[in-house]
Amino acid sequence: MAPLTATVLALFVLLSCTLADVPQAVVTELSHAESFDEVHDPAHVIIRRAAGRNRKVYNMYHGTSMQAAESIIKTGFRPSGGGMLGPGVYVSTDIRKAKNYPYNVRAADRVILKVRVRVGKVKKINRQGHPLQYTWHARGYDTAWVPAKSGMVRSGLTESCVWDPKRVKVLAVVKAPAAAARKLKSLLRRMKKYHCSYWLVC
Repeated sequence: MAPLTATVLALFVLLSCTLADVPQAVVTELSHAESFDEVHDPAHVIIRRAAGRNRKVYNMYHGTSMQAAESIIKTGFRPSGGGMLGPGVYVSTDIRKAKNYPYNVRAADRVILKVRVRVGKVKKINRQGHPLQYTWHARGYDTAWVPAKSGMVRSGLTESCVWDPKRVKVLAVVKAPAAAARKLKSLLRRMKKYHCSYWLVC
């Protein structure tokens, strides 16, 4: 029993030291966090952060046109000139939201890209006329997040705007017209194999 007792004691000491090393400011930040619904366990997040791991990376979706999708795969995202939350790259954790874009392209011709997003510091915008609706980046935030059923959009679906396009990387082509899907998927495979850049997950 002695070796087992020593092992348990060692694990207890290690956990105590890990939590002791977490700054009080981090605990306070988490208790007031305006983050995504996927984060449920603050204690787990504290331990992972103490180990130096990034807990703010999410798989999302981006709706676009065939031409724009090809450009994104070749050269990366570019921020929009404006929108509900101002300039940035618009993405959503709900694929149904991405299916609605772009408005000026027929639904059958739209393309949906699966992307990996490093959201950074997130500001929740939960109503029209929010004081930071268009100025969140100037106040130090990397991403603005509209929760589902917040009244911001008619569909009631969640949406996010990421200021820096370098935070958004292409994972896959998940929807496109048949011919376009073959072309885009082939292009993405070639880019990942021969020209992997910061805007691709290779």
